[in-house]
Amino acid sequence: MFEFLGALGSIVLIDLVLSGDNALVIGAAAAGLQKKQRWYAIVLGGGGAIILRIAFAFAATLLLRLPLLQAIGGILLLLIAIRLLMDRSNTKHTTSARHTETTQEGRPLSMVDAPAKRGFWAALLTILVADVTMSLDNVLAIGALAAGNLPLLAAGLLLSIALLLLGSALIAELIGRLPWLLDVAALVLAWTTAHMMLDDIRLGPVLEHFPWTQFALPAVAFAIVIGTDILLRVRSSEVARKGQ
Repeated sequence: MFEFLGALGSIVLIDLVLSGDNALVIGAAAAGLQKKQRWYAIVLGGGGAIILRIAFAFAATLLLRLPLLQAIGGILLLLIAIRLLMDRSNTKHTTSARHTETTQEGRPLSMVDAPAKRGFWAALLTILVADVTMSLDNVLAIGALAAGNLPLLAAGLLLSIALLLLGSALIAELIGRLPWLLDVAALVLAWTTAHMMLDDIRLGPVLEHFPWTQFALPAVAFAIVIGTDILLRVRSSEVARKGQ
């Protein structure tokens, strides 16, 4: 019993430590939704992530041997980072274009009302893909600790992901007050993109032959995210000026 609880605690602790940045990204993906939809997206996305993480934990050794899997996952994360920034920008455009409109109840249209109605499934997919992709390298450590014990693995992941999703909900709430947290989430995704590409079993050894790759690749990923953010902010400013 004590051995089981000790192993369970180890799995929860390691998964939370390795997945701390996941909470930031999940929170950013759900931040544009209304509170009720936000919880649905986080819970459903988290539920799907639990199932996939358990499956990946058993197949992790095989999966991580697939050529270019981590490189492709890294590119997916970079696309998610860009998507998060674009969604925020599009939300601002919608609000700017319709700021004089009111809902049927007669209250002003809020910043998230319109996008929330059509963004639920996009947010759910983003949460699921981002969490699973960012956890590809985590599952090796979790699988090793569980040593093939499925109940132990499932219990550990259930507890850790439940705590992770609570943290994600809190971050989603904070992003409404501190919008710069979404920029931090995008940069975290860019950093993870670079390191997944460097760690890929096929692409990594090729990149090692080029000097400064370990510094250049993160710099390029950061530049893409920051450049996209700047372009979107410039476009938002132009739209705001035209709307005046």
